[in-house]
Amino acid sequence: MSHKEHKHKFKEFRYHKEARHRRRISDHETKRLDAVFTHPFWGLLVFVFIIWLIFFCTFRLGAYPQAGIEWLMDSGAVFIHNNLSEGWVNDFLSQGVIMGVGSVLAFLPNILILFFFLSLLQETEYLPRAATIMDKYMHRIGLHGSSFIPLLMGFGCNVPAIMATRTIKRKSDRILTMLMIPYIPCSARIPTFLLFSGIFFPQNQVLALSLLYFGGILTGILMAIIFKKIFFNFGIKDYDIPLPLYRKPSLKSSVSNMWDAAWQYMKKIGTVVLLAVIIVWALDYFPLKDKNNPDINRVSYLEHFGKVVQPTLAPLGFDWKMSVSLVTGITAKEFIISTLGVVYHAEDDRHTKVRSNTSLMSRIKDEEVFNKANALSFMIFALLYMPCVATAYTIRKETNTWKWALLSIFSTIAVAWIAAFFAYRIGLIVFM
Repeated sequence: MSHKEHKHKFKEFRYHKEARHRRRISDHETKRLDAVFTHPFWGLLVFVFIIWLIFFCTFRLGAYPQAGIEWLMDSGAVFIHNNLSEGWVNDFLSQGVIMGVGSVLAFLPNILILFFFLSLLQETEYLPRAATIMDKYMHRIGLHGSSFIPLLMGFGCNVPAIMATRTIKRKSDRILTMLMIPYIPCSARIPTFLLFSGIFFPQNQVLALSLLYFGGILTGILMAIIFKKIFFNFGIKDYDIPLPLYRKPSLKSSVSNMWDAAWQYMKKIGTVVLLAVIIVWALDYFPLKDKNNPDINRVSYLEHFGKVVQPTLAPLGFDWKMSVSLVTGITAKEFIISTLGVVYHAEDDRHTKVRSNTSLMSRIKDEEVFNKANALSFMIFALLYMPCVATAYTIRKETNTWKWALLSIFSTIAVAWIAAFFAYRIGLIVFM
């Protein structure tokens, strides 16, 4: 996806013209609300509750429509496989398109819920209050409270969050915030988290997901402290955060923003994700088996590439298929799931030749290579390494140099490898 398209993505973070004309809450009512929402203690509790509520609704409530979409995708794949003559067309449609694209499409409800809540926070003018609450905590890591708004926006998409740092007055604060944002779990990572936590930590899924999110935030804070000491070791210039009057939220506007997020997500699935699925499927399907020697094991182009990459990631518990999915995820995090959907094939029943276990969750459950230890390692690596190429390019564009973009790329990959390595080794002791 081009930088221009990313720039216009997720416009729920922008103020709509209709919102500017919507009735603001009076100054007296705003002061009464701020007595609670910006209170050092009660305001922090309210903020933590709001974040918890967003996580709970995104992950728990979104699971029901997600299961419905998975069922539809599975039924479509089974129907095509069992009713279309054998061959590459059958495999391409059932295994490539439906399983690859469908694996990503299934998480659309979770994305919608997340953006609905983020839109409400934006429309009600709550975000400046959150920045005010977090100001003293941001000072402890060498940043100003105004940096918190772009960080919070990063939960939706890291690209517009980085562009939102333009509102930060001090250049050093802007750069530090940009270097923190890639550690904030964006919506594109949600499918990976939901898939693996749902399989290996089903009884504690919300807890596991919450720990991943807070782990990403804490890692970003730690890296900000390190970068501050190395590159910007000087004092903090303080300035006030303007607190506009509250606005009454508009359900119509929030639903409109949610629909826009859905449309952008669907458009991405129908273009770049589909293209990636076609490429990955072709690399995994070819070369074909030798008809004269059908017993000879076929090694696909994708497997050749995966086994070249695998030694680097083997200490983290990953096989070549997991390694390949993380490489494709550098382009866009949705590609992790679409790649897994292609490379882990659904098996045919030996007697009936009817395809079963078509859902990606079922197929991964049946794979012996997976366990709790490397599932945890995989989620942590997906959480911490560079979000996407567009994020790195946006850092370069906003800073007018590749210095900070390259620092972000290599530091996130290094941090992800180290954290995933220790998670895997500890997981082997705890879970095995």
